Amino acid sequence: MFGAALAHLEGVEARWIRYEDEAGIRAAAGQALQEVDAAFFAGPMPLDKCRDLLPEGLPVGVARLGPIDLSLALLRAREQGLPLAPASVDTFEEQVAEEFARELGLPARAMRVLAYDPGQDVEEIVAFHLEARRRHGTHYAVTGRSRVYSRLMAELDVPVLRSVPVAHSIRSAMNEVVLRAASARHSNLRFAAAVYRLLEESGLYEAGVERVNTLRMFFDAPEFAEAWVEARGDQSVLVFAHMGLLEEITRSWTAVPLVEEVRSRLGVRMAVGFGVGESARESVRHAEMAVRRAMAEGGDTGFLMSEDGLVIGPMGEAETPLRYAFKTDEESLRELSRRAGLGVATLSRLAGLERRLLGAAASAEEIGQALKVSAPSGRRIIRLLRESGLASPVGVAQESKRGRPKTLYRLDITSKLDAP
Repeated sequence: MFGAALAHLEGVEARWIRYEDEAGIRAAAGQALQEVDAAFFAGPMPLDKCRDLLPEGLPVGVARLGPIDLSLALLRAREQGLPLAPASVDTFEEQVAEEFARELGLPARAMRVLAYDPGQDVEEIVAFHLEARRRHGTHYAVTGRSRVYSRLMAELDVPVLRSVPVAHSIRSAMNEVVLRAASARHSNLRFAAAVYRLLEESGLYEAGVERVNTLRMFFDAPEFAEAWVEARGDQSVLVFAHMGLLEEITRSWTAVPLVEEVRSRLGVRMAVGFGVGESARESVRHAEMAVRRAMAEGGDTGFLMSEDGLVIGPMGEAETPLRYAFKTDEESLRELSRRAGLGVATLSRLAGLERRLLGAAASAEEIGQALKVSAPSGRRIIRLLRESGLASPVGVAQESKRGRPKTLYRLDITSKLDAP
């Protein structure tokens, strides 16, 4: 049923997570949830099992049992010649069952209901149905939990009906979460701009060479490899990029990169303004308004102005400065990229990833995800890095008992760049 619902969505690649027992849900889903654009759960129980594993901002949907699903269960009971009441029901909301009883002219408590609760375990639900049968003489049981169904089939002496969401309900909920994921992706692709402005202080003009080198940081920083960078005449640098890129390097608009580097090299302050808008021109205009706000604060900080005029800030210094390369480094970068068979921009971004990992290892899939390429492309990049001595395997990771272990690699690019 889930596959049939997904078949109606084009441009979506599914990664199925299967489990034999509820206890295995977390292990099966843990790694996958870090590598997808959206997650859809077969019910509230698996969602609650994984709630603390969900990446922040990940669009999530869940197939919930609704009135139509209970009505179909009651229809199956009628087809088997069973009296409609009394019966025991779990997972459904009590209000849904009471409304059905009222519409069918049944007593208010004809449906003994155990509403879903995240803290429930299988034993508690099974005990509820057995107790309802013993005390109220229920004619059948309706459950939305597969493990409960198996237990009741063995222990209950009346028919047990399994209730699952109908295909239409699954498709509607799945469409909704996919649309939210697409909306989030489009949001990250909106126009955004940043204006980095050096604040004039005594001795700045005598440090002209250093100022030029500082501007070069923006052109050569791997984090800005996909951005348009332009030096302007008012001692500022304009960076134009997708909103998602600027949001990433600012740690979700909380930090301003390169501030500490400029202060340590030139002894001057820098004000930063970020702008988001519906057009390139509007993004730059908002960034210029935001940088004026940062200048009024004295520099060493940044502000963001959104498309609706909302101002966010001040932002602090970035904990890890951006990696930059001066003109003398470019030949080493070109030589390494030639040896590895990779583009200069890709190798530069890999060097930035190596610094962010702080010596930790990563799988080919994680490296591909950081570079925003497919898993096969990530594995190809790893192969080229290994052949050129820029990466080496250091272990394996096993996220679940059923999955294949993933080889972990440690990157070794920056040491080669820094070598004579």
